[in-house]
Order: sequence, then C-alpha cells, then structure tokens
Amino acid sequence: MSERVRRRRLGAPVLTIGTVALLFAVAAALGMDDSTGTKDSNAFVSSVPWVVWRMVAAAAILLFLGMLMTAARVLGDGSDWGLVATPRRRWTYVAVAATAIAVFFALLSLAGGRFPDVPVKDLVVRLRAVLLAGMIAAVPWLALVWLAHETCHALQDRIAELAPIRKAPGEVVASGIESAKYRDLIAQLLNLWKLLLLCVGGFALGVIAAIVTSGALRAAFLAAHPERADEFPAVNVLYYGALFAVLLSVLAVPLAASWRSCARGVVEQAYPLPADGQPTEEWVSSRSRLEALLHLDVSLLRNPLTALTILSPLLTGALAAFIPELGKV
Repeated sequence: MSERVRRRRLGAPVLTIGTVALLFAVAAALGMDDSTGTKDSNAFVSSVPWVVWRMVAAAAILLFLGMLMTAARVLGDGSDWGLVATPRRRWTYVAVAATAIAVFFALLSLAGGRFPDVPVKDLVVRLRAVLLAGMIAAVPWLALVWLAHETCHALQDRIAELAPIRKAPGEVVASGIESAKYRDLIAQLLNLWKLLLLCVGGFALGVIAAIVTSGALRAAFLAAHPERADEFPAVNVLYYGALFAVLLSVLAVPLAASWRSCARGVVEQAYPLPADGQPTEEWVSSRSRLEALLHLDVSLLRNPLTALTILSPLLTGALAAFIPELGKV
C-alpha cells in the first residue's frame, strides 16, 4: 500500500478525532474562568444547561470555521463555480465585505443591548466571541454573493447577442460557433446555480447555528432563573429566526431572480416563438428540455431555495424556543 493511499484512509478518522478534540477545547475556552466566585455562580457554571451552551457555542464556532475555509476554497476556484472575476477583483469584494461586516459589528457593540442575567463572569465577552466568529465566517460568503450578482449581470449582454437555435420547425439557425456559445453559457449558468445553492446553504447553516446557540442560552437562563421566564420568552427566539429568514431572503432572492432572468433569457434566445405564433411539438419539446436543464420548470416558491431561505430559520427557531419547555410538561 502506497504512502498516499495510507494517508487518505487515515484522513477521515484523524479528521473526526481532531474535530471532536477541537470541539472540547473550544468549549473549555468558553468556560475558562467563568465563575464570579459566588456560590450561585459556582453551581451554575457546573450545571448541565451551561455546559450544553458551551458545547453548542463551540460547535457553532467550528461550523463557522468550516464555512470560512469552504468559502475561501470556492473563491480560489471561482471559475469552477461560474465566476469570471479576476483574483484582484475577488479580494476587493472580500475587503469591502469585511469592512461592511466590521462596521456592523462595531455598531452592534456600541449599541450595547440587553443580555441574559446569568451568574457568569464576562458573559458579554463570551457571547460576542461567538458572534464575531460568525461574522468573520460571513465575509467571504457575502463576497461570493456579490460576485455571483456581478457575473449574472455580465451574462445578460452575452445572452442578448445569441442567435436562435431554431426559428421554424426543422430549421437550425445557430452555427457551430453559436452552439459552442450556448454550451459555454449553459455550463456557466449551471455552475452559478451550484454556487447559489452553496451560498444559501452556507448562510442557512450559519443562521441555524446562531439560533440554536440562542435557544441553548435561553435554556441556561431558565435554569438559573426559572421564575423569570417572562424576561426571556420563547417568542424572542422565534423573532430571532424570523429576522434571519428576512436577512437570508434579502441575500438570496435578488440573486436567484437575477440567475433565473439569465436562464430565462437563454431559453428565449434559443427558442423564440415561431413567426406564425404556432409552436410545434418539436419546438415545445426542445424548449421544455432546456427549461428543465436550467431548473426553470420549478417555480421559485417550490424551489429548494425557499426551504433553505425561509423555512429553515423559522423551524429551527421554533425548535430552539420550545424544546426547553418540554421539560416542564
């Protein structure tokens, strides 16, 4: 057995063990010097709800790290995902995204806000450390969304210059060069579609991690102050999920609409309505096949993007909010 094959076989176990070890290390770091020294604090920081929050928050941080590495790899292989931007332009977008998120984080920090009153030393620092990890991970994903938008806009001009594949039954208009243009455009659109799904999925995972962490924090608060449940009601976590659903929609819907506009443009250019207004079975069949290839045969409401964008934050928020209530039944 070659050394390369041996390393490949050992890669999965090493990765799993390393991830678990890192998970416990991050959880330990989040719990370092967490007691204020009082009896109540000593009891709370050793309780199950606080340990659960630390583990959930540590898992979220590791997820954010994985998201960051994935997005960086996609940025490096942009052409494989349909992007046409130069490396310099990609990193310019990353810099702009980093600046925007840094300003947003600074504004959040300056605004302060109300944090759960649990007997933990430097709780705000621990919470903001998790938030900062998520925001850092979001930087390259935001840049990817912008780059995909830019690519879709650039494709509009190329699509408008295409000659029809067929104008009349049996008539082939597009030349070999034109057919190659169609092939390249369709391949690029399919790669952009994969990138769109990846971006929405990445943001959705980050949102789910944030909501579950918030739900675990609420469970810890209820364990510390069961009589003060009204101060951190379950509906707050639901509002959190709804807010993230709106933010995801703001990111995903315009990009999805831009992509579908490009895909629809390719179909319209390839198979325009015949001059006599009477489409043949061959025309309908060819056009339908291209629509199916470009995922235009499924409406946006029934598209998997809808579930990722809207339903996943709401369902996660509901579960994170009400699972702690089951223990009271």
